Parts: sequence; C-alpha cells; structure tokens
Amino acid sequence: MIGRLAPIFFAGVIALAVIGFLVGVMDGVPQPGGLDETSMVAKFDQKTVDANPKLIPAVSYSEVSGSAMGPTKAWQSTPQSLPSSQYDLYTKIKLSPAEKEASGQLRASRRAFNGAPPIIPHPVENTNDAACYACHGNGGRIDGKKASVMSHPFLGNCVQCHGAMAPAPFQNLDADVDTSFVGLPAPKQGQRAFQGAPPTIPHSRWMRENCSACHGGPNGWKGMESTHPWRTNCTQCHAPSAELDQMPASDWVPMLPPLDVVSK
Repeated sequence: MIGRLAPIFFAGVIALAVIGFLVGVMDGVPQPGGLDETSMVAKFDQKTVDANPKLIPAVSYSEVSGSAMGPTKAWQSTPQSLPSSQYDLYTKIKLSPAEKEASGQLRASRRAFNGAPPIIPHPVENTNDAACYACHGNGGRIDGKKASVMSHPFLGNCVQCHGAMAPAPFQNLDADVDTSFVGLPAPKQGQRAFQGAPPTIPHSRWMRENCSACHGGPNGWKGMESTHPWRTNCTQCHAPSAELDQMPASDWVPMLPPLDVVSK
C-alpha cells in the first residue's frame, strides 16, 4: 500500500514546486514589506554622492583593481615630475656684484669650510634618497622656493656627506663647537692669461662636474650665472686648475687646495 502511495506523494510535491516557481516568476521580485524601503535599498543619485564624500559609487569586480579608493586615492602609483621653471638660454644676463657677494655668504653659511659638502638646510626625517633626487635631481620649485641642482653624479647615500638637521626635539639646542680652525676663503674669480681671455676654474672640479648647478640655468646662484649658458662644454675654454685637479706623486687627494690652519 505504501509503495503505491509513494509515487503519488512525490508527484504532488513536484507539482507544488512547479506551481510555486511559476507563481513567483509571474509575481516579480519580492519587495520588503512593513519597513522603510530606503533603509533596505540604498538609492543614491549624483547629487547625493557629491554632497557626501564618504559615499563611494560601486564598481564591478573587473574595475576594482584599477579604481582609486580609500583615503589614499589621490596618491599616484608612479612618480610624478615636479614642475620646473622655463628657462631661456639666450636671455641676457646682467651680473650683480652685490648678488654675488650675498650668494657667496649664503653658500658659506651652509659649509663648515670652503670645499666641505653643504649641510641640509631643512628637515629630512622619515624620508629617503629618492625624495632628495625628486627635488635636487633637476631642480624642483615648491612653494616659491627652488632646490639646488646636484653638482655631481648620482650617489646612493646623501646624508653620508651632507649633514642633516637635528630631529625636531633637539633643533633648539646649542650645538656650536669652539674651534680655532679657519679654512681658506672661497675664491672670488679665476685668473686670466691675458685681458679678455676666459678665466680659469678657481676650484677643484672633483664632485663639481655639473657647472650649471651653480653657474647656469634657472637654479644657479645669483651673481654667479654664466653669460653664455648655451655653450655646454665649459672646460673647452675655461681651463681647470692643474694644481687642484691633477694627482701629484704623493698620496694627497686633489679635492681642495692645501689647508693651512690659521689661529685666531
């Protein structure tokens, strides 16, 4: 008896399932009942999104990897070039002795002695050499200030030679050291073989291979600019110093003239 009723029972179950499926399809998508619809389904137009910056429009899964989201969405995955000023190579340069003197004093204030690598006149905490090259590689301009251009090729550790400022808690401490050492003064100009001849280079070219870092381009020192920056081979006319740039028989390194200690 049970064996005869089982097929009839399962047939009825299947029939009810089919009828329920058809009724559900014809009735459409179920809607929430008894609740506020806006609390169940978020419907945002562009005006609502613009008024609330925390709302992020949904994107498809295929677009997620290429969509900028979160608080760092403005960051760029590739390095951006800092703006540099336009420079006309053929603009007439008018040299000013007063500007040259002021540039020399500022330049000397950042060095322990003439020829020493300059200190870093700004904080460099929580940064690395890539940040140094971003500004000083080609001379960036930020907030009205210009970054000096490196006068030497790429080196991998800037603070190995250039002393950084003290960390924020120690910047007000007096770190002056009493010393009687007095270095040689910075040269004012090179010598000329005769009137009208190009002057010699009055300093060593070691670590100063890029002449335009100080003497040309939009980032040169005021009063020290070249009047002919379009000529790219400086040593073709301006002879380097044989005393400062050539290795003698001794172990002396040709980076500076012989330093004499002068007592105060």
